[in-house]
Amino acid sequence: MNRKNLLQVVAVLVFGMLLPGSRAQAQEPPKMPYVFAMYCFMCHKEGVQIGPVGIFDMVSKSGNPLHEQFIRNNTRFGINAMPAFRISEVSPKELNAIVTYLKDVAAYRKTNPEYKPAPAQEGKVKK
Repeated sequence: MNRKNLLQVVAVLVFGMLLPGSRAQAQEPPKMPYVFAMYCFMCHKEGVQIGPVGIFDMVSKSGNPLHEQFIRNNTRFGINAMPAFRISEVSPKELNAIVTYLKDVAAYRKTNPEYKPAPAQEGKVKK
């Protein structure tokens, strides 16, 4: 590539960055899976003192990082106040969705610390 072509490429890239609307869209928060909203959120939301909300940052009550297998084991077998969920209640695919969701929320909250997870409001009817 000669010098003239290189300057043209650089000029196009710089000009493209200056155009309105050319910036990358802000990352959307992860969508809460139905199974999490159905079984988990009622105890793991802010303001409820049943389940720890640190799961949204993938940290335990003591501040240690949570490993995804810890979440899987606690969901499947229960611990303390956490009930056990049978395979007939939470399938392996749904359990994977829960773990993926929690990891995505933790990553999202690193750049958006004010974000508070909530289930999607579906089925709303406008009046």
